[in-house]
Amino acid sequence: MKEYVPVSCDLYDRLEEAVLRRTSVTLELTDFPGSRIPRLEKTRIVDLVSEDREEFAVLYNGDRIRLDLISKLQFK
Repeated sequence: MKEYVPVSCDLYDRLEEAVLRRTSVTLELTDFPGSRIPRLEKTRIVDLVSEDREEFAVLYNGDRIRLDLISKLQFK
C-alpha cells in the first residue's frame, strides 16, 4: 500500500463529529486495492486510532479504514 498521507484538519474534524454523534455515515473510498472506481461504504465510525504513524477509522463491525483512503464523508 502507498505511504500514508495525513488528512486535512477539516476531514479529521468531520470524522471526530461522526464518532461523537454516533450516527451512520457514507464514506467514499479511493485508491482501494484492486479497484479503479471509488467505493461507497455506509457505516458507523466508533473510534479514530493511530498506529505506526498512520491513522484509522474504526467501524462498528471492527473493520479499520486508513484515513487517507477516505475522499468524502456524508452524514445520513
